[in-house]
Amino acid sequence: MVRPEKRYYRRFQNPKGFKSFEVIAGESDLWIAVPESLYSPDLREGISEFVVELRSQIEVYGSSKEEFFTSLTPVEVEPIAPKVVRKMAVECRKCGVGPMAGVAGAVNLFVGRKLEEMGVNQFIIENGGDLFIKREEETLSLLISMNPKFDGKFGILVPPGEWGLSTSSSKFGHSLSLGRVQSATVLSRDPVFSDCCATYLGNSTSPEDALRRLNELDVEGALVFIDGKFVIKGNLKPVLIEPA
Repeated sequence: MVRPEKRYYRRFQNPKGFKSFEVIAGESDLWIAVPESLYSPDLREGISEFVVELRSQIEVYGSSKEEFFTSLTPVEVEPIAPKVVRKMAVECRKCGVGPMAGVAGAVNLFVGRKLEEMGVNQFIIENGGDLFIKREEETLSLLISMNPKFDGKFGILVPPGEWGLSTSSSKFGHSLSLGRVQSATVLSRDPVFSDCCATYLGNSTSPEDALRRLNELDVEGALVFIDGKFVIKGNLKPVLIEPA
């Protein structure tokens, strides 16, 4: 399958002692890293099948309720809807965006839980710039700002533990953005909430608007790059990546 866009930033993601593989299903294009000792072809096949099943649940539900796919504001879903659908509906409501704003984060979350069921206690899952990280050590993630002055030179240091790190932009990627943000990056404990918040911040129209939106969100940290300025809140701070 041909990817809709190059994932050029994946070459920067190579944690020591981890084995990585890719899974593509529909619009989900996942890069997954697990401890080398826990990787196996069966693990890869099991996750691939799970992603296909997960995407099918979302697509079948959306085909019966079109507004779930198209709405730019929260949508109510039935209690009997698939768990992944209900999770997207809950998290998008917290920042006022449509449920599909959290689809990448939701896929990441449920894939992470599946990995745990399969005995994997540490992992990094990347899906179109959205990450779900569970590690015992810090993780350095590349900061994508679409500005040549910064890209490849700065990263985000993610603390040990379980985190969602999401980036949205009006300048790259296939997701809809209504703002002028070059990049909006959010760190929180929930990857679905991070994804929704990144979309919300990505709709900012000015640095002042970005700051207002940042102050509305209960996240660990966030960074917005707009009009040549960084707007930062919380514990999310860029770190210099030393040349190899």
